[in-house]
Amino acid sequence: MNLFDRFILTLYSLALVVVSLLVMAASLNLVPYQLVISSIDGMYSSSQISLTYLIAAIIFLIISLKFLFTSLRGRGSRPEGAGLSVRKPTEHGDVRITVETLESLAVHAARRVRGVKELKVKVSPEESGTFIRVRTLVDGEAPIPALVEQVQQKIKEHLENVAGVEIAEVTVVVTDVASSAGGRVRRVE
Repeated sequence: MNLFDRFILTLYSLALVVVSLLVMAASLNLVPYQLVISSIDGMYSSSQISLTYLIAAIIFLIISLKFLFTSLRGRGSRPEGAGLSVRKPTEHGDVRITVETLESLAVHAARRVRGVKELKVKVSPEESGTFIRVRTLVDGEAPIPALVEQVQQKIKEHLENVAGVEIAEVTVVVTDVASSAGGRVRRVE
């Protein structure tokens, strides 16, 4: 949901809170009966007041329909990550790079670091930037903090250079160390 939709949803929610409080107050007889009757009578007797109510009702209806269709069209039937992309505006239009493409680029960059054996990458595009989470298996020959820092740097530089996407954070989780004696290697989940 973009910033404009969040702003509209916030205003819509506040307006519904006010209307709900007014209806509750009227139903509990906290609002004088004459005030309610005079408000309704003013709506029927003055075309200017009735036009104001009509415009407000139409705006509420449009916003309600927009949120209803947005929720029905949501991500329910799509697999996780399908269709997600990072938008990069240019002077000629928008460039959209899918999450899957960014994940492939990150895997390619991380494999260039000596000592990385297996890895799995998840890209999360958010309004504050693109976040990358890497789960990896290392060989245990190089110091892990230095290796992780190299992986973070390579992924960040590669994605920013190749895709033009600003990377907010690269988190690396080392899940295991590969056996150097040719033993069985555990897989990254």
